[in-house]
Amino acid sequence: MNAIIKQNGINFGLILGFLLALTTLLGYAVNSEILVSYWTLGYIFLTIIIIGIIAIAYAKKGLEGFISFKQAFTTYFISLIIGLAINGLVDYLVFNVIDTDFREVLKQKTIEKSEEQKDWIVGKMIDSGATESDIEEFETNFDKNLDDVKNGNQHSLTKQIQGFFGFVAFFSIFGLLLALILRRNNPSVE
Repeated sequence: MNAIIKQNGINFGLILGFLLALTTLLGYAVNSEILVSYWTLGYIFLTIIIIGIIAIAYAKKGLEGFISFKQAFTTYFISLIIGLAINGLVDYLVFNVIDTDFREVLKQKTIEKSEEQKDWIVGKMIDSGATESDIEEFETNFDKNLDDVKNGNQHSLTKQIQGFFGFVAFFSIFGLLLALILRRNNPSVE
């Protein structure tokens, strides 16, 4: 593996990890509403994509303006893995080691937010003319998922690992697209 690719992936992975962990830490220290906000999801999504673009751009610059698809994706993937691992570790420590009571506070906020979403979705279903059986089926499935939240620890090690792999899979798709868009093959090598 090229040293420039590896170094950029590591450096931007550390930056990404800090920016993602900052969300958890701000939610813990300032206002727990941050952790259940849709704006936070947007922030996380954009942060991962923007850091990925910057990491690929810096690697491309370090490689004299040329980067293959594989090199671009590798840079992105390394930064993604490191960033998500740091965020997962911070999340696990905050909710399972530092302050387990805060985990319960966040669980209650998540439940409240979910119930608001359920009411909104049912209202939209009624407005769009959904059948009573469709609405009942939705409510049954929604309530089942909500019971999982109520009765489980969303920040357990198992959930952290599941979330890590889910995020890696989801954001790897964007990494593939970014690598495809940002690649620039060296014509002298071809």
